[in-house]
Amino acid sequence: MTFGIFAYRTSAINVGALMYVQGTTTGVCQQTGMTVPAGYQGSNFSLELQQFWPNEPVSISFTFPDGRVLSPVVTSISDNNSLQDPVTTLMYNGVEIPINGLDGVIDMPANFPWISQTTVGGDYHYPFSVTNKWPFGCYGFTAHGLWSNRQVGTNFVILPKVEPTPNPGQATLIIEDNTTGDPSSLQGAYVNIFGRGFVANELISIWITAPDGVVFSFPYQPVTSNIGSFAVPFQFNANHPIGNYGFTALGNSSGYQVIARFYLGPRTSQQTGWSQLRVAYPAARNGAQGTLFEVQGKRFNPYERVDIWMTLPDNSVRGLPSQYADANGEFFADIYLDERLPIGEYDFTAKGASSGNLTIATFNLTSGGVTVPVPGPGETVNATPAPEVLYSNDAVETGTDETLGPPPDETAPLPDPAAPIF
Repeated sequence: MTFGIFAYRTSAINVGALMYVQGTTTGVCQQTGMTVPAGYQGSNFSLELQQFWPNEPVSISFTFPDGRVLSPVVTSISDNNSLQDPVTTLMYNGVEIPINGLDGVIDMPANFPWISQTTVGGDYHYPFSVTNKWPFGCYGFTAHGLWSNRQVGTNFVILPKVEPTPNPGQATLIIEDNTTGDPSSLQGAYVNIFGRGFVANELISIWITAPDGVVFSFPYQPVTSNIGSFAVPFQFNANHPIGNYGFTALGNSSGYQVIARFYLGPRTSQQTGWSQLRVAYPAARNGAQGTLFEVQGKRFNPYERVDIWMTLPDNSVRGLPSQYADANGEFFADIYLDERLPIGEYDFTAKGASSGNLTIATFNLTSGGVTVPVPGPGETVNATPAPEVLYSNDAVETGTDETLGPPPDETAPLPDPAAPIF
C-alpha cells in the first residue's frame, strides 16, 4: 500500500503552521496540477497539525471540488436524507440544532464548525473518513487557529476506485424512461428499473451513482418473483443534477451484480411574456458565498403569485418560497447564498402564476473563503437549507411575515413534483 504524506507551510493569514495529510495513494489535483495525497470513497485519511498555540481551539474545514465549504461534523455522516431524517441533535450556544450528514443530492445540513483543541505542544491529529457521499475530485483542507489566527491548508484528491468486474451471472438490468422507453430523459421523469435472471424470491440491493461519483441508495429492497425478476419505478426530480447515472442491482442471495446507465438531461425554461427580472445587488451580478443577492421583478399581474426557483451550476434546481407582486406587478426578494452552495453561474427564474410570464436572470457565485463560519457569542449555526429568502416586499408592505395573498408555498418548477427519493 502506498501512502501520500505532504506538509504545507503556506497560509493566507500567517506563516509557520504545518499540516500533514496521509492517504492510501496519491493523485494530481486538477486545480493546482500538483501531486497530493489521495484516497477512495469508503477509506480514511490522517490529518495532523503542528505549530499552533498550546491548547488552542482550531477549526477544520473541507472545501469540496465544486466550491462548497463543509465541516467534518457533517461530511463524515452518511444519512438517508439530510432534510427530512435528522441523525441526531447538538446544542450550540444554547440552541438545539439537528445534525445531518450528506444525502448525496441536496446536501444542505446545518454546518457545525469542527473545533478541536491542540496539545500543550500545539499539535493535533485525527483520522477522518470519506463516505460515498464525497464526489470525485480535488478537495481543500484548511485549519484555522482561533487564538493565534494561524491558518494552513493543503489539497486531497478522491479518486474512482477500479474494482474487479462484478459477476452478473444470468442477470440483466434495464433502466428506461417510463414514457418513451429510452435510456435517457429529462429532470422530472419517472424511470423504470427492470431486473431479470436473478434467483427466485431474493432481496435486491439497488444503488445509484451520480455523475460526480456520489452514491445514494434506493429507498427499499425489492424482492424478485418466482422466476427471478423485479420491477420498480424511480423519479428523477429537479434536485438531481444532469449527466450520466449508473444503476447497480445486487442479488443478496445469488451475488449476481449488474450495472446499467441512464442519461438525465435538463428541462429548460423559455422566457415568455413581457415581465422582467434583474439582479439589483451586487451591481456586477457577481458575489461571494455569504452574499445577500437582491432580485427585482416587474410587469407581472397585480398581486399575482410569482413562483421562483434557482438553477445551480450543475443544472439541479432548488425551489424557493413563492412571492407576491404588489399593485403595480412588482416584487423584490433578498436571497442569501452561503458556503454550503457550489460556486459558479446560477439562473434565477420567476414565473407569474396567473399571467404565465416567465423571466430569467443570471448571476455568478464565487468563493467566500475556505473556512466554515464560527458563530459568535449568542449566535448559532444556520439550519435553514440554502438558498434562503431573508427579505421581500411581502414583509415590508405588511409589516409582518405575512404575505399580500395566501401564505407563500415552495413551488417546484417541474410537473408532478415529489420529494427526493434516496
